[in-house]
Amino acid sequence: MDISFFIELVKEYGYFSMFVFNWLLLFGLPIPNEVAAAFSGVMTEISYFKPVYAFLAAYLGLISSNTFAYFIGRSLGHRLLNRLNRTRLKGPINRFSAFLEKHGEWAIAFSFFLPGIRWAMPYVVGANRFPFLRYMLFAYTAGFVWMFIYFNVGRAFPYAYESILGHLQGFLILLSVLVIAGLLLRYLYSTKFAKK
Repeated sequence: MDISFFIELVKEYGYFSMFVFNWLLLFGLPIPNEVAAAFSGVMTEISYFKPVYAFLAAYLGLISSNTFAYFIGRSLGHRLLNRLNRTRLKGPINRFSAFLEKHGEWAIAFSFFLPGIRWAMPYVVGANRFPFLRYMLFAYTAGFVWMFIYFNVGRAFPYAYESILGHLQGFLILLSVLVIAGLLLRYLYSTKFAKK
């Protein structure tokens, strides 16, 4: 992926552009989240940007986009859930809501490390009216750890980070698929067992 366009934008608009890159990931900016996070770290090595300010700009972009997604889910998703509760999906929705109530904090934190799930989790949690302060505690903490890891990959390997993240992302996507498949199999097994 040619990131020279992004480099020029960062040189032109500075820390604000690092914030915007990480915020726009919510709306499908055509670069992986990991690359955007590492990119801010790279810019501290190949340009004049200060690591603390670059990290804060990128982190604030990440958590503000997640917060925005949470509130979209909370304001619009609840109506959708109410409609779906009048269909045959009522059972799975109720079980997932119970799962969120019981294990939601750790699911939110773990979701940051799984591509795809990281993007969907704030909407789902918001739609289920998960308490915002509990969401903030786990999402913002996990987001900080996630951003810290990828930001420092960018700083440590400014010229090889894309290759490293490309290999890592393949593994993380496979892990996401396995987690979803495992949850689906568990759900199907418990449904079949409940019928018996």
